[in-house]
Amino acid sequence: MKTRLVIQRLKYLFYFAVGLQVILLIGVAFKWINFMPDKTNVSLTLERYTLLLTLISIPGALKIFSIIMKTNKHRESKKEATSQYLKAFAARFTILFLVSAMNIFLFALTFNQNFLLLTLATFTAYIFTYPSDSYLKAEKEEANTN
Repeated sequence: MKTRLVIQRLKYLFYFAVGLQVILLIGVAFKWINFMPDKTNVSLTLERYTLLLTLISIPGALKIFSIIMKTNKHRESKKEATSQYLKAFAARFTILFLVSAMNIFLFALTFNQNFLLLTLATFTAYIFTYPSDSYLKAEKEEANTN
């Protein structure tokens, strides 16, 4: 598969998934979408573990991308580099997507502002996951210089 086509499809996936979560968050925040008629209380323990999970998963997801891309042993092969990039992107984006979805769901149940702030922090991390072929070009140039 061509690199440009893969990157273009990943961009579509990125915009669709982030857009869906933003729409869901806005709907919940303005109470257009209502999962529970009355808000429920969440234990302090769950709130702390959610905070911990979110704060660990954001840099962890970004680091996993770096680790997966460094394990590419066939840097001169464009097909292998693209395949490796696809795996790394999927791992990084899936982790952030699931953490953000968890925080949106907990915010919808409790309307606790901490979950809203954790969701916004995860949305900020999405900035660093935007698919780009410049990383693949840098990999190719690095392989050619070695």
